Amino acid sequence: MGAGDKKKLGASSAEAEETNAATAVNSQNETSHALPTELGGQEEKNVVSAQSLGSPIAEAVGSSPGGIDGPSELAGEEDNTSKKRKVEGTDAGEGSVCEIQVTTAGISRKDRKIQKKFSKRQAKKSEGDGGRPCFMLSRDHDKLSVKDVRDLVMYLLTETKTLPWIMVRNKFNINKVVLLYVSGLDPKLFHVDLKDPESKKPLVWAELAKTGPATEFQQLRRFFDVMSVMKAGGDKYRVHPPIESLLSVSLSNSEKKKREHETRKMKERASSLKREDYMLGLEQLREHEFPLPSYLDPNVTIEEGWIETKMLTVDSPAPKKMIAMDCEMCRTTAGSELTRISLINEEGETIYDELVMPDNPIVDYLTQYSGMTAERLEGVKTRLVDVQKKLQELVTYDTILVGHSLENDMKVLKFAHPFIIDTTVIYHHTRGPPFRASLKWLAQKWLSRRIQEGGEHGHNSEEDAQACMDLAKLKIREGPGFGEYNQDQESLFSRIARHTSPRTSAVIGGETIYGESSATAIIKTKSDGEVVKAIPLAIKQHNFVWGRLRAMEINHGKAPVSLQGNYEPRSSQIMDNGSTSQIKISETAEAAEEEVREAARSIDKSIAEIVESLPEHTALIVTSGQGDIREVLRMQARQKKFQKLYNTHSLSTIPKEEQFLEEDQKALEEAVDKAKNGVCFFMVK
Repeated sequence: MGAGDKKKLGASSAEAEETNAATAVNSQNETSHALPTELGGQEEKNVVSAQSLGSPIAEAVGSSPGGIDGPSELAGEEDNTSKKRKVEGTDAGEGSVCEIQVTTAGISRKDRKIQKKFSKRQAKKSEGDGGRPCFMLSRDHDKLSVKDVRDLVMYLLTETKTLPWIMVRNKFNINKVVLLYVSGLDPKLFHVDLKDPESKKPLVWAELAKTGPATEFQQLRRFFDVMSVMKAGGDKYRVHPPIESLLSVSLSNSEKKKREHETRKMKERASSLKREDYMLGLEQLREHEFPLPSYLDPNVTIEEGWIETKMLTVDSPAPKKMIAMDCEMCRTTAGSELTRISLINEEGETIYDELVMPDNPIVDYLTQYSGMTAERLEGVKTRLVDVQKKLQELVTYDTILVGHSLENDMKVLKFAHPFIIDTTVIYHHTRGPPFRASLKWLAQKWLSRRIQEGGEHGHNSEEDAQACMDLAKLKIREGPGFGEYNQDQESLFSRIARHTSPRTSAVIGGETIYGESSATAIIKTKSDGEVVKAIPLAIKQHNFVWGRLRAMEINHGKAPVSLQGNYEPRSSQIMDNGSTSQIKISETAEAAEEEVREAARSIDKSIAEIVESLPEHTALIVTSGQGDIREVLRMQARQKKFQKLYNTHSLSTIPKEEQFLEEDQKALEEAVDKAKNGVCFFMVK
């Protein structure tokens, strides 16, 4: 047989490379099988094996394996009429080989494809339930990206193509994946020199982390011998949100066509749509964390000090009227409290506008946002309870409340209402959900109106409410699609749910993340301890679990604060991590080493408890997404301040320390490139 014929009947490059890797593994287990040179066989590989719980967990291989899809396959020449597939499997760590004969001579190309698919299915079945899965990381692949980690989750739970940077042995015995997001970990913490070319390869991190807080990760050493540096997306001047990249997937062509068809149908019936069609549904109210009336959710109990709109039961309800609402808040010893409320009707008339004295001592008037000062509130007698009484008069069951990020206003009012139109939902951010466009931008873009020009004097709630009303009326008039920016992507949760064998998912954490409404279950937590307790139950019930541990965020100057005590301006509702933020980022805070050590011990203990609780053959991926972005934030703030000065002053009149010139631009690029680097760990229990 000629060389060309051998090549035609031989293994594909991916299969041959896979065989190389399998050879290395078997050599490790003293069950090596020699392979013919023309099939890609070789003497040995440089294998770094990671052990966990007495079994192989992950291996870093000296060449790119190309990846495998469950059973490894190779074709060898036996005679002119057949090719042989060897399927590499393990049973409790021991190698085993089974052979499947596939006749290829004298059949059509179509039948050969059918035969090949059948052989693959048989190879998969031959693997057996006893085959222990493990990861094998390539040392030839360039630095990993956030999307590489996402692709691994997709690969493990669906039937996507193999990955060039990792090989998964006995993949089909993995049907559960936990993705643990631990921001605050970064290469610097583990003493990784990013300028060293070796940093792009899997690293035996314990050899590097011999000093500093990283020495506290004693349990981490048991489970993860190898660590990989990964890189978040972005351009030269920005770091893109890693959580959004981890949890978003490009739409398939069939899904794009389906969405286009649905959009056309909606536009065709736009004239028949009513204002009620733009209200948030129950699931959207939950997703955006609106307070729910007790009659919408049997699990909801109206607490003392709260009110809800009284439900009406009539056969022919009156057409709903719209009222736009906007509130201003300050920070008190009890958290965010109301200082002003404005209501606007559909005719643009102010029907209620009142200053309100908080019930607790004020610690920050937040003047730059609220416009409130001690002088403005001096002598004010109106309290929250008075406002609530007025709301029950003006806002009834036939009212649609209109506003911008209205859930914040409803919480500070301690008011639950079922009918909401929110401008952050009916209008899109240019980058799509979960990002929210600011009201100032929406007014400028769609109303050609400039608002919130008060500067240090803050916002005007009447002006903001009027903008919300006009935006809602414009959307209703123009119909679906207006003010929207559709992204050609969907959430990872929805993608795996559409798989041939649908996969269920759970989101565990205290913040709202991209696409969580598509998850099968959402479990809200208030601490790392609650996350650790929730994961074992969730992974028993679901195929994919997302969780987030936050103790290490102190390493990047972040301090958790309660949602009630953290007033966030609406325009910054979505922070750089792509989720609803419940943390404040300090530009100057630097935690003491002992504080970071304490956080490291906490994370170490949490991860150990999670690993011990996982079922056998569960894949665990731990990632930080990105590094420390504080320097980037500082420099971006300087750049923004300089640009504002430069627009109104000549360069010669701007103090040198406030200028942002070419050398500063280069420094920003370097800071961004450094901040993009995070770390990740992989294992299969």
